[in-house]
Amino acid sequence: MLTVLYLQLFFTLAFAKYQPTWPSLDSRPLPSWYDESKFGIFCHWGVYSVPAYRSEWMWWYWKGEKPDKDVVRYIDRNYKPGTTYADFAREFTAELFDAKDFADIVKSAGARYFVLTSKHHEGFALWPTRTSWNWNSVDVGPKRDIVGELKDAFKGTDVHYGLYFSLFEWFHPMFIDDGKYNTTTYVDQVSYPQLLEIVNRYKPEVVWSDGDWDKSDEYWRSKDFLAWLYNTSPVKDKVVVNDRWGSGTIGKHGGFLTFSDHFDPGKLLDRKWENCMTLDKASWGNRRTMKSSDVHTVHEIVEQLARTVSCGGNLLLNVGPDMHGKIPPIFEDRLRELGKFLNANSEALYGTKPWIHQNDTGNTWYTSRISSTALPRNRLYNPQIEGETIVYAWVLDMPTKDLELQNLKTTDRTKVTFLGTDVSFEPGAKSSLLIKFDNIPWRHLLRNDVMVLKIENAASQTRGRERKRRRTFRKFPDFHWSYDAF
Repeated sequence: MLTVLYLQLFFTLAFAKYQPTWPSLDSRPLPSWYDESKFGIFCHWGVYSVPAYRSEWMWWYWKGEKPDKDVVRYIDRNYKPGTTYADFAREFTAELFDAKDFADIVKSAGARYFVLTSKHHEGFALWPTRTSWNWNSVDVGPKRDIVGELKDAFKGTDVHYGLYFSLFEWFHPMFIDDGKYNTTTYVDQVSYPQLLEIVNRYKPEVVWSDGDWDKSDEYWRSKDFLAWLYNTSPVKDKVVVNDRWGSGTIGKHGGFLTFSDHFDPGKLLDRKWENCMTLDKASWGNRRTMKSSDVHTVHEIVEQLARTVSCGGNLLLNVGPDMHGKIPPIFEDRLRELGKFLNANSEALYGTKPWIHQNDTGNTWYTSRISSTALPRNRLYNPQIEGETIVYAWVLDMPTKDLELQNLKTTDRTKVTFLGTDVSFEPGAKSSLLIKFDNIPWRHLLRNDVMVLKIENAASQTRGRERKRRRTFRKFPDFHWSYDAF
C-alpha cells in the first residue's frame, strides 16, 4: 500500500505546480484566511495530562538522557513501583470530554482557528492510526477518535480546524535505530504515513509541524510532503503550514514563520509569522501544580495580541485540558472574558493589516484597514491615505493624563471613536492626535485597563523610519527546544 502511495506521489510531482524544492515551495502564496483570522487557540492534550507534572515533557524528564530528580521523586512518591509511562495511557480516560464544549469555548474566545496536538513527542496519537497499534486514543485510554470528534464539532462554524504533528518520538525504537544506523525506517513506516493519514482523513487547514530539529528536512521527506500537500492533497487550496520541517528550516522555510515560542519582534517583518504562547506560563500541557498567578491575565493576552498583529503576526494561544477531558475553569474564564473584549473591538482585529507605524506613545499599537481595492492583496501593511485608511490604536497602558499620539496627523475631517461605545470626537487639523483625559468615556468602556480608538480621515503620510520601541510585555522563560523550549 505504501509503495503505491509513493509511486502516485512521484508521478504527480513530475507535472506539479510546486516542486519539492524550497524556492518552489516558498513561492506559494499563503491562503488569505490565515492572515485575516489573526487569533487561534492551541490545544496540548495527551497522556502527559495524567501525571500532569512539570510539563508535557514529563516523560523525557523522567526517562530521558538526564532524568530530572524532582520528576523522578514525584513519580516514586505517588505511583507504585514498576510504573511505566504506558500505564498512564490506561488512566487517560477523558470520560468528561465533550468536543462541542471545546468548540464553544474556542468560539467564545474570539478565535478563528484551532490547532490540536494530534501527536506530541510521546508518540501517543489522538486518532486510530494504522501505524501505532495500542498507542493511540482508540486502542487505549479514551477509546475515542479525539481528532475526529473535534473536527466534527467545528464543522459549520467560522473556526478553521488544524492539527499539530510531532515528526519525531522520544523513545520510538525505529527513530533511535535510524540515528544509530543512518537509516530512514521510522520516517518510511511511521511519521510520513501518519502525516498522509491525518491530511487525507481529517483535512486540516493547518498542519503545524514540530519535533524536527534533530534531523534534516531530507530525512523527514518534508519537501516531498509539502509538494504533495500543495499540489494534490484534499486541502491543497486552503492549507497553511509552519516552518518546522527539519534542522535549519525554522524562520526560513514553510508557510508562516514561528521562530520560537513567545516570539515578539516588536517590528514589522517581511514574512507572515505566528506567536505561539500558552496561558499557563510554565507548561503547555495540563499541570497539577499550576497556581492562579501562573495564568496570564486578559490584559496580558490582549497586549500580546495587539503587539503581534501590529507587526504582521498571528497569535496562537495554548490551553491544556486535564486527563478527564475538561479545560480548566480558570482557562475557560480567561478565554470567555477575552472573547467579550474582542467581540466589542472586532473591526480593529480581524481582516486588518499593519499600518505605516507599528506603535506610539503610551504603549499604543496600531492596526488598519483600507477601502481601496487597487492595492495588492498580499501587501505587508496599509499605506496612510486620507479618506481611505482607517487606523485603530490599541492603547494598552491607560493614561493618567492627556495622551498624545505623535504618529497620527489629523485633519478637519478626522473623527475619533472609542470602540465599543457610541462616543466620538473631532480633534481638528493638528500635527498629532491629543486624547484629553477628561474626554475618555470611562464609564462606557468595556475594560478600564485597555481601550481601542478608531481614527477615520487622518492625514496622508508615507512610511518613514520606525520609532524605537519600548518592550512592555515580559518575556516568560523558554522551557526547552522547539516552541516548547526554543
